[in-house]
Amino acid sequence: ALEAIKILLQAKVIGQNLKFDLSLLYNQYGIEELTPFADTMLMAWLLNPGSKVGLDSLAKKFFKYEMKPFKGLVKKGETFANVDIETATFYAAEDAWMTFRLYETLDKAMDLASIGHLKEEAKKVEYPFVNTLIAMEKRGIKLDIQKLETLKTDLTETLKRLTQEIYDLCETEFNIKSTQQLGNVLFQHLGLQGGKKTKTGYSTNEAVLTSLKDEHEVIPKILEYRTMQKILSTYAEPLLKLAKLDEQNRVYTSFLQTGTATGRLSSKDPNLQNIPVRSALGRSVREAFVAKEGYKLLSIDYSQIELRLLAHFSKDKALLEAFNNGLDIHMATAIKLFGEEEAEAKRSYAKSVNFGILYGMGQKKLSDELGISSKEAKEIIVAYFENFPTIKSFLTQIQEDVKNIGYVETILKRRRIFDYDNATGMQKAAFMRESVNAVFQGSAADLIKLSMLEIESFIKEEKIDGQMLLQIHDELIFEVKEEVVEEVGEKFKHIMKNIMDLEVPLECSVSIGDSWGKLK
Repeated sequence: ALEAIKILLQAKVIGQNLKFDLSLLYNQYGIEELTPFADTMLMAWLLNPGSKVGLDSLAKKFFKYEMKPFKGLVKKGETFANVDIETATFYAAEDAWMTFRLYETLDKAMDLASIGHLKEEAKKVEYPFVNTLIAMEKRGIKLDIQKLETLKTDLTETLKRLTQEIYDLCETEFNIKSTQQLGNVLFQHLGLQGGKKTKTGYSTNEAVLTSLKDEHEVIPKILEYRTMQKILSTYAEPLLKLAKLDEQNRVYTSFLQTGTATGRLSSKDPNLQNIPVRSALGRSVREAFVAKEGYKLLSIDYSQIELRLLAHFSKDKALLEAFNNGLDIHMATAIKLFGEEEAEAKRSYAKSVNFGILYGMGQKKLSDELGISSKEAKEIIVAYFENFPTIKSFLTQIQEDVKNIGYVETILKRRRIFDYDNATGMQKAAFMRESVNAVFQGSAADLIKLSMLEIESFIKEEKIDGQMLLQIHDELIFEVKEEVVEEVGEKFKHIMKNIMDLEVPLECSVSIGDSWGKLK
């Protein structure tokens, strides 16, 4: 079989979700660094990043053809090896046949949609990036079992104590995890006001409970209980279980290259991109991710990359001046909005506006976030656009593109498609927000992807004693030999800062530590 595979690999390899196939070859046979000639899943994603890109979906969409489902072949508790040879051959051949048909169709479709240039982008970026992700998935990241055991014990004891306190305050015992029982206790038994009844009972989501936190002393306890329970069941217990399955106590995630419409990577099984960072409990989970002996964890994080991209694209003079002179962008914005005297006290206001503008934040959201009146929030937004007029016109142009041409583009000319003409009113409003997000978040994703490819090549060429482990959106995490980590960090930072010439400099922060939680 291996000899047959080697002969096949001498040809131009076209596949559907080749990361899966190439991972198998890499892990089973040590065959690595095979760059795909084409991957129909990535082609379909580049053609329309918001659509379904699985083989079954694409076969149905382009050929109205129903693929033989894998679930129908393999019985419960069995593997593909149990399938009879004739059925297995048909299933495998059907996959290959459909993939080739799709390649020809998608290749033409990309030309017809005037995105032939993305075939070149795929060869230079997306296809080589498949190998980068395979290597990262194989490396994993080490977990400290003792830290996770301690965290699990602490959380379990705290939950026991909170459970009893909640029972005492409510003067009854019930299942706190049951929203139905909790709703009945709060709004009927305790008689709290403001309960909204749905078909399944009273709503007890976070927004409802937060609005009631001053109404009864049990509410903060329930919110705390939920936080603790989430950390225990979503992170501490599953991570501990996974760490114990591996000899080196490493945990291995799967990165999804086509998991988002913007181009941002996502990860699953486990998702290592959503581990809380702002809370002390979240940091305690991150502290369980450690470097192996003799090594340090190194983090390099793009600083305010989306705001820098806003300056680059909009060419707003005030924004360009602030970034090119190395000013604190939030303070510079505060001075423009509130004057020198109030700027220091209202820097946080300016920060909320700077980032909020990128995501289509309106006066309602801003007033909620800052705890100010809707009128004040409106005045701040109006003042912002008066002081940064080019930004207003640039953002408006993005939204006009959605209406007139049905797409927006990232810095690498990847497109996000919006079917504006056939959208409902609500969808159109969502498109206005998503289009702006797609340009900045998508372009940031492009830049970090380019950096990852460059750094991965540099590590191999320079034989660096270190490796790239994780990408958390604008941040890369490495495991590097302790003696060279500072020097290597500076070299990686240099690559990231110079990955593309923009109208403003790209800046990065470097952190070194024994654990992910200690990286600052």
